[in-house]
Amino acid sequence: MQGWGYLEDPAPAAALRWIELFLVAYGGQLENLEDAAPLIEALRAEACTVPALELERLRSRSVLFFLDTISQYVDSQEELRDLPLEHDITEIAKEFGFESSDALDAVRVALTGRHDGPPLELLFPLLGHERIMMRVGAISSHLLHGRGLEPIKYGPDGQPFETLTPKLDGCG
Repeated sequence: MQGWGYLEDPAPAAALRWIELFLVAYGGQLENLEDAAPLIEALRAEACTVPALELERLRSRSVLFFLDTISQYVDSQEELRDLPLEHDITEIAKEFGFESSDALDAVRVALTGRHDGPPLELLFPLLGHERIMMRVGAISSHLLHGRGLEPIKYGPDGQPFETLTPKLDGCG
């Protein structure tokens, strides 16, 4: 990583812990060192590209407030390692009426632009507090500006388009 300009020499202890966590998260898909570079670059970026239809799926007031609550949750944590994220995000999602799978997917898409990747328990400490908050802020900005919270009426297949909406009783 020093050769790529991502890491000082000698590497501080915190950076070595990050590398260890990165290898736990991504090591199984790396055939060589060069395979790591785009993954590291994506994790180091202040924002990610969210495909247009995925952004549309997030375009609702409930999702906006849910993601803001996730950002506040992250900000309140001293350390992002070893958090019970699946449990905590599911509990936060219940407050907004979202099913667990929808909430976990919305967080992953907002942070990475993808539906796949390492568990959020590994992804959160790899991204860190500041990047998580910047990426949630960027998504919020995209959702609020331009067309605002009015979603598209029809998807590319001509069928009515549905945003992520609360489905559970007793939300809020």
